[in-house]
Amino acid sequence: MNLGVILPHTKLYGGVKRFLELGNVFIELGHRFTVYTVEGIAPDWFDFKGETKTFDKLKEDETDALFTTETKFIDELVNANAKRRILYHVRITENLRPFLKHKNIEIFACSTNIYLHDKKKYGIEAFKALGGVNTANYQPKTDYLVKDRPFVVMAYGRLVERVKGTKYVIRACEKLYKKGYNIRLLLFDTAVNEKAQSLIDNFATIVPFDFVQNHPFDKNSELFNRADLFVAAERHAGWSNTVCEAMSCALPVIATRAGTKDLLIDEETGLLTRRFTFLFRRKIKRMIEDEALRERLGRNARRHVEQFDWHNLARKILVHFNETTGA
Repeated sequence: MNLGVILPHTKLYGGVKRFLELGNVFIELGHRFTVYTVEGIAPDWFDFKGETKTFDKLKEDETDALFTTETKFIDELVNANAKRRILYHVRITENLRPFLKHKNIEIFACSTNIYLHDKKKYGIEAFKALGGVNTANYQPKTDYLVKDRPFVVMAYGRLVERVKGTKYVIRACEKLYKKGYNIRLLLFDTAVNEKAQSLIDNFATIVPFDFVQNHPFDKNSELFNRADLFVAAERHAGWSNTVCEAMSCALPVIATRAGTKDLLIDEETGLLTRRFTFLFRRKIKRMIEDEALRERLGRNARRHVEQFDWHNLARKILVHFNETTGA
């Protein structure tokens, strides 16, 4: 099959990463995959095996199935030379109504969070294309013992997006640090614009910290394995890539329900919390003091996320295409 996706760019964003990962797997399985962006520039942070083209090629190239994650590209999707047109819903805040007016546009949901939202708000049954992660790229953590060193709390450092909730993790750690807990923060991000870079450059806290920038994507396992705990405080999300990556490293996780309905089973694969600093503080404290809990949650998490590997997701999508051709 000749498959493609319309994206705004190829920078390091979750929705972009999803299709670079899926694209490589589709190619591995014997299909073609093309990314269409305004500028047609290939990613410099990811080894994408497919082609990258500009929007003007959308009418020239004939695709068997064309995806987009962006509601603003509805015209490009509708007018493209494609047999099947798919909105892959990855951001829960997007308005789907313009797409639902077109009967030939299919809706995919990247997570149960998205699926349930679309069913409740729009009364539709989106195709559950849940996932994913490349588990082969992540080495499970084996050492859960913390002795004579700081307890390392890791969080996504995208300070420019308040929806990520990094401030809640920082504040919780600050309160614990003031109480005498030997904590070190590990934040990471690749700045996507000047404002993001400025916030990183000027970041400060009383807690000792490392802020890792521009870490090679294919070495994320090494980064996650520096931590003892991963904490996610997102307000809303489709699929939480960072939580899934942490779990792939058998790293214990504390997270909100945002983007984690498929991932986080409370007290089994992680600890679920609401978005309050005092709750993050309590659960981080519990993790610090309970090595057995950290190990149990971490190992359970790794086993659980293996079902969401990109290869499984790609095959599921291909089976769906085969079963619904001409429907």
